[in-house]
Amino acid sequence: MNKLTSIFRRLRLGAKFKHQYSCHPDFDIKRNTDRCTIIWKGKAIVDIPFAHTLSRQYTGACFTVATGPSLAETDLNKLAAFETISLNCAIKKFKDADLIPTHCIIVDRRVFENQWACVRDSILSGANCFFSYVGLSRICEREPELLQHGNIFLIESISRKFGVPRISKTDLLKDATNDTEIFLDAKFSELCRAVGFSANLKKGLFSGKTVATWATQLAPALGYQKNFIIGMDLGGTGKKHFYADGNHAPPDFMRDYEPYIRVCFEQAKRASTAIGFEVYNLSKDSTLPHEIIPKISMQQALELATVHHQK
Repeated sequence: MNKLTSIFRRLRLGAKFKHQYSCHPDFDIKRNTDRCTIIWKGKAIVDIPFAHTLSRQYTGACFTVATGPSLAETDLNKLAAFETISLNCAIKKFKDADLIPTHCIIVDRRVFENQWACVRDSILSGANCFFSYVGLSRICEREPELLQHGNIFLIESISRKFGVPRISKTDLLKDATNDTEIFLDAKFSELCRAVGFSANLKKGLFSGKTVATWATQLAPALGYQKNFIIGMDLGGTGKKHFYADGNHAPPDFMRDYEPYIRVCFEQAKRASTAIGFEVYNLSKDSTLPHEIIPKISMQQALELATVHHQK
């Protein structure tokens, strides 16, 4: 797309649809109640269900596998009996262990652009794949036939939905005032479109600058009562992702931690008490303190998960 065309497209979309700028101009979505139709180069190519169609379809405990460097030391075979959520390129670790995750989440545009094998392997694993609309656009650009596998779901932010004008901060704060499924920090009202906790997939989730915040909201929305997060170091080790290969620059967690990541997990803690679910952090060196999300060992997690699994 040349520069002039890009400028014209941005003007046509306007400020309220600014969140769609990074999608390919030949990509479009027609929204329905539970599904959306993906339009590519003027043709409807596939129907994709929204993430909320899987709400409350699961129960018990799950293990969320993030991509911090501590994951390199983790034996995923210990999780073979449990349901799992793979974040971004954690699918590499699953493949190495010859395991298939229950779910995969990829919402980071850089993964779709620089780690294509992670996208492809996640889909071909057969796991439920929760992808952003930007991710769906990149799949159309690169390998649209992957959309035909029937295991892809569109997951969206509470303030950035394709084909929907971005909600204003004022309106979001108003809508959330008496909403028991939305948790916000009044001290950070300016960041209300990105920082918070949502228990409702249909309303959308808060992005919080890391895919781990998406997973922390997704797990209870799917119905899990316990969520054990592995590899969520958040810069606590000062190292790159466990799979660092030079193709994907490491995120600056220390820059994003305050207030985005910290406040999102504080709201997750509030939600866990109000709604009734549990979240644990298995990364002992994680930047996120024990007081916000309790830190436990893998052995403790397995014991808790096993007890819950046997009920």
